[in-house]
Amino acid sequence: MRTSFAAAALLCLLGAASLAGQESGEPAKDSGSTDITVVTPAGSESERMKTPDAVSVVDERKIEERMSGQAPDLLEGVTGVFGQHTAHGQGSPFIRGLTGNQVLTLVDGVRFNNSTFRFGPNQYLSSIDPYSIARIEVIRGPASVLYGSDAQGGVINVILKKPRFEDFDYSFGARGRFESASMRRTANLFGEVNSVNLGGLVNATYSDIDELVGGNSIGRQPFTAYEEWGVYGSFGAAFGSHQIVGTYSHFQQNDLERTDKVSPLVANPDLLKTPGLGDEIRRRFVYQIDDMAIVRWTWQPDDVLEQLFVDVSYHKQQEYLQRINRGSSSNTRRDINYNVHTFGLNAQAVLNFGWFSRLTVGAEAYHDVIHSRSVDVNRTTGAHKNHDGRLPFPDWSGYSTFGAYVQNEMQIADELLLLRYGLRYSVFRAIADTDVYSDTLDGLNETYADLTGAFAMVVRPMEQLSITLNLAKGFRAPNMDDLAASKGTGRGEQIPNPGLDPEVQYSADLGLKAFIATVSADSAAPYELTGSVNFFFSYYEDLMVSVPTVFGGEDVVQLRNDGRARIFGVEAEVGFYLSEALGWVGLPTDHLFFEGDALGVHANFTWTRGDDLKGDVPVHRIPPVFSEISVRYEAMWGQVYIEPYMNIVGRQDQYAPAAKGDVRFTPHDAPGYTLFGLRAGWYPSRHVHFNLNVQNLGNRSYHPTGSGTFGPGTNVVLSGEIRW
Repeated sequence: MRTSFAAAALLCLLGAASLAGQESGEPAKDSGSTDITVVTPAGSESERMKTPDAVSVVDERKIEERMSGQAPDLLEGVTGVFGQHTAHGQGSPFIRGLTGNQVLTLVDGVRFNNSTFRFGPNQYLSSIDPYSIARIEVIRGPASVLYGSDAQGGVINVILKKPRFEDFDYSFGARGRFESASMRRTANLFGEVNSVNLGGLVNATYSDIDELVGGNSIGRQPFTAYEEWGVYGSFGAAFGSHQIVGTYSHFQQNDLERTDKVSPLVANPDLLKTPGLGDEIRRRFVYQIDDMAIVRWTWQPDDVLEQLFVDVSYHKQQEYLQRINRGSSSNTRRDINYNVHTFGLNAQAVLNFGWFSRLTVGAEAYHDVIHSRSVDVNRTTGAHKNHDGRLPFPDWSGYSTFGAYVQNEMQIADELLLLRYGLRYSVFRAIADTDVYSDTLDGLNETYADLTGAFAMVVRPMEQLSITLNLAKGFRAPNMDDLAASKGTGRGEQIPNPGLDPEVQYSADLGLKAFIATVSADSAAPYELTGSVNFFFSYYEDLMVSVPTVFGGEDVVQLRNDGRARIFGVEAEVGFYLSEALGWVGLPTDHLFFEGDALGVHANFTWTRGDDLKGDVPVHRIPPVFSEISVRYEAMWGQVYIEPYMNIVGRQDQYAPAAKGDVRFTPHDAPGYTLFGLRAGWYPSRHVHFNLNVQNLGNRSYHPTGSGTFGPGTNVVLSGEIRW
């Protein structure tokens, strides 16, 4: 195992290069092509080589090729992103050791995180239908100047499909997907119409998922079946330099179990209170529903004012959870229902004054309204009793955020040196009747403010190479889950604490990026070499940690700003297509065997370490070392591809004390594992394509760190699209 990791690390670090070509879409095949365009790091279009951020992109082709499970699963194999699944239908990505409300999710640049997002893994990225996604951009590292609170570990920007304002065209079709490990059957119907001035598209998805079958000795895992469905639409108009586009999505999961609470198949069954049974009879999400609507007006006058846009958004998140405990209270079912309404308004302008200033200025405001209800139901008599003392959040709680920011970019000495610096001011207001839990608790009425800055530079000694430095301050303001939630946690019953301050982060990132275009414009290789290596370090203070205390004569826990930590590591990627190298042995540089074919090697490597400086122990949930290595052969200008790959995950030896009492963690060190897979596909025309992804070819039993389920055994994923 150690030899495999050494090989993966050496391949990445010696190449000092990136899998960005594999994950970031394919740059133009023309000789002299320098890069691809990204929008998240600068808030508007910029070239990846000119941005100091560590950024990965999963484009629509890669989404089709990797299509399995849900939106978080599309990030599998992306450098620096580790996936954890508390339940079969719930995925939470880790970036630089952080997840949950310490990683910001955006949808088309609009905040998807709301004030109820909890610390630690959460399921909300799974609430976006993969068939509505055109592209995912991932920033690894803090991005608080542009995006505010929560952007500590990084930013995941989910970019949805939109109309194309081109010559008149229309198409209708169907997509389907089948996964053998869970007998997942997914159907998607879609239609789109485009013209120069008007366009629209709609699609609808339904999935039925059976129990997940693990590898080798694991077999069928109980409480992992569920169903989900969604609808999505986007409509817009373009006239001259103006565009207005509206999107709406609805996605719903039904009867999804919190697997680690009800199943005996856990990483550490010795922690189960009843041998052979889960700790609870039921912890079921009867439904989880997400509705999101965004309207964006964009003006691009092609003058000093390069771009102006205004977003108006509405986001509604609903959860209905049923819980039945074992023991003396098993005759009572607790129904917990809450929903969050988020109203948002964003505006941003980009002013281009030439080499000395490309100025991005903007402001945003969001307001959450939270409704919640908790009812105890007698399972024998059916009698109902409101349980106000156990509301997840006080009913009619409110949380408001406001932020204003400015960021400037400079180009010096004909782009030899690029500078970027910015500042953001944020204000937060939280209101809740926390005294509903107890007369001895005061109501919540708090205001917080934060000033955030960042400085970054890119040195380009040649067009194909960028040396980057990124210095940033990140932060996370206390949200309603920190301030006003009354809930059970793995550490005990948590009570509110209105006296919290924002978490603060100081981060440094030193990186190297490379991109070499193909020598021949006729080559089928999308690039010759592409890659990056990033060394990162972050120091955190005022971290919110659970502290044991006594309240009302009972032992409880309360969040306090008592934590300090450091997280550091390295991320490396390399992508190399045989093109110019073929000329070294006298072969043509535009193909391998036949005209229009190409052969590439791709690899990535991520190592992260986290130290709790107060307790002198590891930070909780730091992922182990992980890597993906693949060899890709494309023929007929990409119409056919085959890509064997290998996922390597190292032994988990960074265990925090909190892991000892959690059934999702193995009793000691979690063993590492290596999984082999195969991706292949056929794109005969724009009207049809088929993709195959065979995961875990060896049917190995394995357990991703912190997950509530074991990983799937051999999983054959078939997907396809037919349009007419």
